[in-house]
Amino acid sequence: MKLAAALGLGDDELVSFVGAGGKKTAMGQLIAEASDRGLDAGYTTSTHMPPPPDLPLVLAPPDHVRDRLDEAESPVAFARDRVTDPKRVDEKVRGYSPPVVDSLFEERCFDWLLVKADGARMREFKAPGPDEPPIPRASTCVVPVASVRAAGRPLTDDVVHRVDRVKRCVDISAGDVLTPEHIGTVLAHPDGGLKHVPDGATVVPLVNKADDATLENRANRIISTALEHTSRFDRGLLCSFQENTLKIIRER
Repeated sequence: MKLAAALGLGDDELVSFVGAGGKKTAMGQLIAEASDRGLDAGYTTSTHMPPPPDLPLVLAPPDHVRDRLDEAESPVAFARDRVTDPKRVDEKVRGYSPPVVDSLFEERCFDWLLVKADGARMREFKAPGPDEPPIPRASTCVVPVASVRAAGRPLTDDVVHRVDRVKRCVDISAGDVLTPEHIGTVLAHPDGGLKHVPDGATVVPLVNKADDATLENRANRIISTALEHTSRFDRGLLCSFQENTLKIIRER
């Protein structure tokens, strides 16, 4: 099964990815599927991102980005400029504010505009900070991502980004073991996976790294818990990009 089909994507979509544990990989998968379908696709961020190594990169300020994109071939990654931190200037680029992304989508620069709308510092799981995530309001689909490999591990900074924000969403203390039910609850929480999601967007949680039967079982529990906690989800995706596994989990 293709990821686009599992998300229910048509030919005109702005897809925003939030959370941790697979955003960039999922975006890369959709870039490949867009090419297979003959669709123009753009890859950008409303925060910071490492430029995808297999895509050409356009750097342009907001008032010139449309012209620069008109000159580029799809698929393409684009951002405002490189970060100013000299230690990371070759590793990350700065993206655009959500209104700029909205305008590019409304001007139909691409068939699929894919947006990394959250940062997680390479952790397996997160809950958004006070001003996060910067999701474009025109998003047609929002994908809250989590890694199943956070389950069974302690709620610590080396596993989870923004431990304090996770504690606001679920009854757990720092250092306690994260269960699949904890993760599912945060994914469905208004201050977790649903924070700043536009009212009209389809929301489909994706639980990644379910690389074997044990991890698939845990991922299933995460998604089932999330489905029980909100009516915004009508399905969740259990996947392993490593093992090429993708399953749709629906309400029982």
